[in-house]
Amino acid sequence: MFVLLKRWYWRHFSQPGTIEFALVLIGAFLTVYYFMWLVGPLVVALCLSYCLDWAVRSAIKHFKISRFLASSIVMIIFIGLCVGLLLFIAPKILQQGAEFYGKVQEFSQNASESANIEDENIDAVISTTVYDLIERTPEPLASMFTREDVENYVNNTRSFVMSNLTQIIKTKIMPSVMNAATWLMYMIVVPIFMFLMLSNKEVLQKRFRTYVLPNNQELISVFWPKINSQIEGYIRGKMLHITIISILNTFAFLTFGLNYAFLLGLGVGLSVVIPYVGAVIITIPILLVSLIQFGFSQAFFWFLLVYIVIQLLDSNVLTPFLFSKAMNLDAFSILAAIMIFGGLWGFWGVFLSIPLATFIGTLIVYWPNADKKVSNEELTTDDNNGEDCSFSEEKNNK
Repeated sequence: MFVLLKRWYWRHFSQPGTIEFALVLIGAFLTVYYFMWLVGPLVVALCLSYCLDWAVRSAIKHFKISRFLASSIVMIIFIGLCVGLLLFIAPKILQQGAEFYGKVQEFSQNASESANIEDENIDAVISTTVYDLIERTPEPLASMFTREDVENYVNNTRSFVMSNLTQIIKTKIMPSVMNAATWLMYMIVVPIFMFLMLSNKEVLQKRFRTYVLPNNQELISVFWPKINSQIEGYIRGKMLHITIISILNTFAFLTFGLNYAFLLGLGVGLSVVIPYVGAVIITIPILLVSLIQFGFSQAFFWFLLVYIVIQLLDSNVLTPFLFSKAMNLDAFSILAAIMIFGGLWGFWGVFLSIPLATFIGTLIVYWPNADKKVSNEELTTDDNNGEDCSFSEEKNNK
C-alpha cells in the first residue's frame, strides 16, 4: 500500500511547483467554503470584474485610453444599469413576488379561484378534465377510477405541492431576499472592489503571482490559456442569455396579460443557469398561473404554444449561437457539477458550476505526469536516434 501511494505521489507531484499549486487550490477552496460570510463580497466582485474585463479591454483597444479611464467608464455604465433596474424593475418584481406568495398561501388553503372559472373550485375543474380523459381510455383502466377517487388524488396532490412550495418560499427564498443589511453591504462594497480590481489588474496579478502562486508557474502557463477564453466566453454568453430570455418571455407574458409577468419572466431567464432542470422547474408555476387565470380556454392553449415555441428557439437557435465553443461536458458531468457546487455555494455555485467543472477537468488532463514526461523523453530520444542513423547512411552513400 505504501509503495502504491509513493508511486502515485511520484507520478503526480514530482514536478517542480505542483505541490505548491495544489496547496494554493486547496487553500482557496477551504477559504471560500468556510469563510464565505467574510470573503463573499470579494468573491462576487471578482466574478463580476472577470465578466466586465472584456469591456475594459475593448475600450482600451478601440478608444486608445488608459486602463483607469476605461475602468471608470465601464463602472459608470454598469452602476447606471444596476440603478435603473433597482428603480424601475426590482419594485415591480418584489410586488409581484409578494402577491404570488400570498396567492400560494391562499391556494394552499383551498381558497383559490380563477377569474374565468366562477362558482367552481379549480380542483373540480382539473378532476373533471382528468376523469373525462380516463373514461375515454380502454378497459380495464376506465373502470379502475371513480370521480371521487380522481377528486381526492387531485386535491391531495395540489395540497402537497402548494404546502411544500409555501415552505420553500418562506424558509429559503424570503430570508435571502429580505436580508437588507447584507444587500446594502454588497451594494456599497462590491462596486468599490470591482473598480479597484479592473483599474489595478496588472498590479494585483503581479502580486498574486509573486506572493501566492509557486515560483515554477509552468503548469499555470500550460492550462490557463486553454480555459480562460472558454470560461470568459461562457460567463459573458450566459449573462446575455439570461437577459434575452428574461426580456423575451416577459414581453410574451405581458402580451397575454398573464399575472406576475415580470416575476415569471425573470424566473424563466434565471432558469437557463440550470441546464435541463431549470426549464422543468420554472414551467410548473407558469402552467399553474396560466391555468388558474385562463382555464382550459383557447387563450390558455395559445399561450402554451407561444411558450413552447420560445423554449424551442432558445434550445435550438439561441443557445448554439451563444455557446458555439462548447465546454465539452456531457449531461452527467453538468448535472453532477450543478448538484455539488450548488450545494456548496448556492446560486453562485450553480451559476459557475460548468466553468468550475471545466477548470477541474482541464486541470486533471494537463496536470504534470511523470509517465508522460518519460514517454516524451523516450520519443525524443528515438527521433534523435533515427535522425543520426539517417545521417550516417547518407554519409556512407556519399
